[in-house]
Amino acid sequence: MKSSRLKPMLLCCLLAGAAPLAAAADGVQLNLSANAQRDIANDQITATLYVQQSNNQAATLADRLNRITASGLAQGRAYNHVELSSGSYSTWPSYDKNGKISGWQGRSEILLKSKDFAQAAELIAKLQQTMLLEGVQYGVSDQARRRAEQDMIPEAIANLKGQAEVAARALGKNVISIQQLDIGQQSHGFRPPVMMMKAAMAGAEANVSQPDLQPGQSQLQLQVSGKVELK
Repeated sequence: MKSSRLKPMLLCCLLAGAAPLAAAADGVQLNLSANAQRDIANDQITATLYVQQSNNQAATLADRLNRITASGLAQGRAYNHVELSSGSYSTWPSYDKNGKISGWQGRSEILLKSKDFAQAAELIAKLQQTMLLEGVQYGVSDQARRRAEQDMIPEAIANLKGQAEVAARALGKNVISIQQLDIGQQSHGFRPPVMMMKAAMAGAEANVSQPDLQPGQSQLQLQVSGKVELK
């Protein structure tokens, strides 16, 4: 008799435990991602200028490199909206056909960064009287990037919600909640050809024309991903 009473009780317990499992099984969790993007005008320029020379005496070579670099940095102090800093600096030996050191070569760099394209172009032209221009790059400043991200976050989240609603309708369910949301940022830079006067590309000369800087745009993309519950 005791065992016959236990069987119905055990069955009730099993059914009670299975009820929440069945309810959970009715829900669907989706991992979705969406993005928003903007074409942002490049508002920052960076450039690398350098001097490279050779001499039989390492000390003489170093002195010349140091003087030219120091003079370039000093010229930059007159431009309030341009930031100049020292770049890489190196010297290395030259060898003759017998493998013996025959002289020395050296290179010193100056790095330029600015959001004032007019001042940057003027200073680059001055520095090119004694230095060579290795390259110019354009980009979006941190301030402009943050402003663009603030605009893109609501749009990206709205796109994610839109995907969740489409999936819910296809499955005959409703969107209950977004349980997890991750926000990331990507940048796809674009640099147009840099148009420069011939004199500006020719190297260190007495008079150098100012480069015609064309910053163009960069494409910024903000991506969001999340876990969405449907029921």
